[in-house]
This record gives sequence, C-alpha cells and structure tokens, in this order.
Amino acid sequence: MALLVVVLLASSVMAWLGGWQLDRAREQGLAAAQRRLAAPPAQLSDLLGAREPFTGELVDRPVVATGTWDGERRLLVPDRRLAGVNGLWVLTPLRLADGSAVAVVRGWVPSSADPATAPFATGEATAGEVTTGEVAVTGILRPAEPPPDRLPGRADVLPPEQIERVDLTQLVQRWPYPLLTGYVLAQREEPAPVGPSPRVVPPDPAGTGLGLRNLSYAVQWWVFAGFGLFLWWRLVRDDHRGGPDRTTPAADPPERRRTPESSGARGAMA
Repeated sequence: MALLVVVLLASSVMAWLGGWQLDRAREQGLAAAQRRLAAPPAQLSDLLGAREPFTGELVDRPVVATGTWDGERRLLVPDRRLAGVNGLWVLTPLRLADGSAVAVVRGWVPSSADPATAPFATGEATAGEVTTGEVAVTGILRPAEPPPDRLPGRADVLPPEQIERVDLTQLVQRWPYPLLTGYVLAQREEPAPVGPSPRVVPPDPAGTGLGLRNLSYAVQWWVFAGFGLFLWWRLVRDDHRGGPDRTTPAADPPERRRTPESSGARGAMA
C-alpha cells in the first residue's frame, strides 16, 4: 500500500506535466496561426488553382482575390454564430480571370431577411449589394468544409437559397464553373460595397493545430504515468500468485519432499 501511494503521487505529477505540455502545444499552435494571419496577403492565383488539392500550409493564409461577383448565385449558410448570436453567412462566388471561381464569405447577417443579403442594387443604393465591376477581396483562405453528416436517404430541407456548409460537393451542383477547393473569409473589399453590408467575420485561429514537439512531450509523460500504475499492478499480481518460489520444490513441506536416493533406499529395505 505504501508503494501504491508513491506510485499514485508520481503518476499524478506526471499526468499534470502531460496536461501542462498539452497546454503549451495549444499555445504553440495558436501562435503559429496568429503568425500566419499576420503575414502580408498573397495573390490567390499564385497559391491555388481550380480543382487543385488544398494543402496544410494554405490554411489561414491572407490572400487577395481579384474578380467579379456573380451575385445572382449568392447563397446563405445557416447556423453561423457571431458574438454569441446565431445567424447566416452570405456566400457569393467570385469569378476569377481564368474562368474559375472561389467561394467568398462576404460576412454575417442575423437573418435571411436582412437587407445586407441582397445580391445587387435595385434603384437607389439601399441594400447591401455587391459591385458588378471588378473587385479586389482581401481575406483569409480556408479549406472547403466537409459534407454534412446525415442519415442515408435524408434530404436537405433548407430553402433553395441556403446551403448547409461551404461544401465543394454541394457548390459544384449550384455553380456552373470550376471551383477552387478552398474559400475566402472576406475582411475587406475594394471598392467597398454600397449601402448596408454583412458584418465581417473575424478569423478565429483557435483550434488550428498543436505544437508537435510539446505534444510529443505530453504523450511521453502520460505513458510514464501509465507505466508506473502498470508496474504496481504487476507487483500485486505476482504477490497474489505467491511469486515464483511456490512453484519450486523448495516451497514444499519437508515431509513431502522425496529425493531419488531416499526412495531407492526405502525400496532396498523393503
């Protein structure tokens, strides 16, 4: 029992050290994401083309995408929160010079009836329309979201102008041009849109990765803690079984021990 107390204390310390290293790994991953967000924006066409695979080093890269809006194919993505309020993303395709397009999250609105969801101006500029000429969108590059996880045979019940996620498999069915495998979280547009506009969605670098070195240290500490408990369990098991001495002839009572010489002598006397 004294050994158990020592093992539990040592394992608790090692488990705490593992948690501390995990926190450090999160901090390192967050710092790396913040460094990427602070980098100067690059031209989107220099980083990614239509149907090209989206690699890990492109996540959270600031980019500038130049093209023209296709406002008629604007979509809304529901169940998106901003400052604790549930709302929708305004997702609009930006047609690039090579004929491809990239999905751009222009911003957030509290409801689908918000004036900032209007795709184009009608009459006076009273809605958050998009410019019909060429625009330069500066934003954060993100990979396309995974398809929704729904039961087989269950159909999408959203309105026609809404889409569950920024999912490439759904967008290719809505938009008639080659698409980039990522989307842009817009931070500003030049020229700026006229009238009310969706609220800019700030990039959230939280959960973007872990520092691998600190993560490996955390795993090592947890392995050490588990090994200490396993070692104590082995000692208890061996003690319960009586140890290896009970399986040897020396463990038998003296009166039950017989040697070949004593057996032979008794036979001769008989």
